[in-house]
Amino acid sequence: MQKRIKKYMFIALMIFFVELLAGVLFFLLYKLNSFNYLVESLVISLCFFILINVSYIWIVLNLIAKARKKNDVTALDIVGEDIQEVYNFGNLGIIIVDDNFEIIWTNDWFSDVQTGIVDNNIFVWKPELESLMDANVGLIELEIDNRLYEVKFIREAYLFIFKDVTDYKAVIKFSKDHSPVIGLMAIDNYQDVMSLIDDTKTTDLIAEIKRTILEYGKEYGILIRQYHSDSYSFVATYDQYKKMYNDHFSILDRIHAIREAEENELTLSIGIAYGSAEYVRLNDLAASALDVCMSRGGDQVVIQPYGENLIFLGGRFEAKSQRSRVKIRVLSKSLSTLINDAEKVFIMGHKDMDLDALGASLGLYSFTESCRKEARIIYDERMVETKTKKAFKQSFTRDEIRKITITPKQASEEITQNTLLIFVDAHRPSIALYPKILEEANKIAVIDHHRRGEEFVDSPVYSYVEPSSSSASELVVELIRYNDKNIKLDSRNATMMLAGILVDTNFYRNKTGARTFDASVFLKDSGADNAIASGFLKEEFEEHALKVRIMSNASIPFFGIVVCKANEEDIIDRTMLAIVAQDFLQINGTNACFVIGRTDSKQVSISARSDGTINVQYLMERMNGGGHFAAAGAQFENLSIDEIEKQLKEVLDMYLQESRTERK
Repeated sequence: MQKRIKKYMFIALMIFFVELLAGVLFFLLYKLNSFNYLVESLVISLCFFILINVSYIWIVLNLIAKARKKNDVTALDIVGEDIQEVYNFGNLGIIIVDDNFEIIWTNDWFSDVQTGIVDNNIFVWKPELESLMDANVGLIELEIDNRLYEVKFIREAYLFIFKDVTDYKAVIKFSKDHSPVIGLMAIDNYQDVMSLIDDTKTTDLIAEIKRTILEYGKEYGILIRQYHSDSYSFVATYDQYKKMYNDHFSILDRIHAIREAEENELTLSIGIAYGSAEYVRLNDLAASALDVCMSRGGDQVVIQPYGENLIFLGGRFEAKSQRSRVKIRVLSKSLSTLINDAEKVFIMGHKDMDLDALGASLGLYSFTESCRKEARIIYDERMVETKTKKAFKQSFTRDEIRKITITPKQASEEITQNTLLIFVDAHRPSIALYPKILEEANKIAVIDHHRRGEEFVDSPVYSYVEPSSSSASELVVELIRYNDKNIKLDSRNATMMLAGILVDTNFYRNKTGARTFDASVFLKDSGADNAIASGFLKEEFEEHALKVRIMSNASIPFFGIVVCKANEEDIIDRTMLAIVAQDFLQINGTNACFVIGRTDSKQVSISARSDGTINVQYLMERMNGGGHFAAAGAQFENLSIDEIEKQLKEVLDMYLQESRTERK
């Protein structure tokens, strides 16, 4: 509108100059008393110009009046009659613009706050406002002279509304920064380490750890109290928690320093909760977070924001074994009690069941038979890896398989309130062989060797999650071995379990400890055949050709990191992806390998393996996967291999450095 007014003024000025020139000419001719006929023409022309000027001014004034009336009526309709009171009371600023977004009017309140903006283009004044031209953007926040405003644009009226929310946001920030945060700390492997050193050294070590923890609390201004010899609790504000978070909870590294100096296996686990004003609820959430932390192997922080997903920090080092024969004996006895109390027992593994899942299931089948209870393994050939399916058929007759197994549909029909479902080699319901049955089961026991993630079976009656174990078969062997009853294993079951250990450890190359060899010896004594177990894992010629084809399509995006992918049209077993990843680790200079391939027409999987210097489980969790420190994976639905490769490289770029650690 302002530009239009200036244009009208310019035209009027031109007309005025023409009239002035005509008047001067007329006056000169009149003085000279000559060319009377020309004087008459000039008089007529002058009158004509005066008439045009008057008409033009009248038209312009009417146009300006109509335009201003239009804007005034629109603003009045939107805000109401008591507009000035609304402005002042609500700290509302109003700006009206014309068709070219030139500012033509502001209310008194905003004029006092922002002077000299009328007649300026609003987008030149504040370019950020241009985002409001997008119909999908309803509201933006804008800082003007250290004040924060929420701005809305009403398109029909060419009207911008500014709401001063500085004080409101300050109150919200203060409230959030001072909201309560509850944390619980537990020293991992405390009892085991203390039992191995003398009393004098124990006292010094306890004093050193306590001093370190209390100094950390003092540094961040948090209240820390020791409530057990190996446990501490703390209360902090959210602002103090954010400082610890931004520091990546350096207390973990400080405890590491003590561990290395004293040459022990002490680490620290922390569970934290925030987001509620109820301290009792926060304490319960923190305790739950600490339980998750311990089940993941400790040496990390698990954070539970109220009503939100868990956050995992740390966990860069491989989990240390927290098993003892006494603990295993108690767990074995507890499982026997649950089986004895059950009407029947179903055993279920994960989708794409591998040799470890099937071997552990067969071990639990023998365990249940020793309790003289009916047991069946939930089995569906369509959801079993090729090698596993062939090994099962090679070891057992069709009638034996029919006796041992039950289809998911039949299991769903036969399950009762008193049926015990043992979920083995997995703890995430979404990857179960038949997730629906987990919802139908009233009693669920979980036995797994993968690091626990946020997703977990709801309220299991029995949970044995031990990430330091090489395989689920190893865990089941120990439950059998340390049971009060003298449980006998069928040699075929023992061979299948040995094959499960071989596949998960890559023939004892990875994640292998003394207990792994003890379990293998027990299986050998039970009749396991090494040659047969190894034969289950032999490659077919086509598989070898496929492996070579996948390995030929490799890249090195970061030092020591290999990423390779299969062709989009190839459907590949997850076992093959793991084999390729493991074989790459045999190449000098390779710290970790990530193999991407399509395992189903709608599913793409990643198999990740490392030599122990990189925590691939930490990286896969960033892609909603999971697994072990040195062996992990993830699955994706309805995405292409190239899209997953792009996501993987983005995760590596962001988190690779955090996942690196020295090999112990």
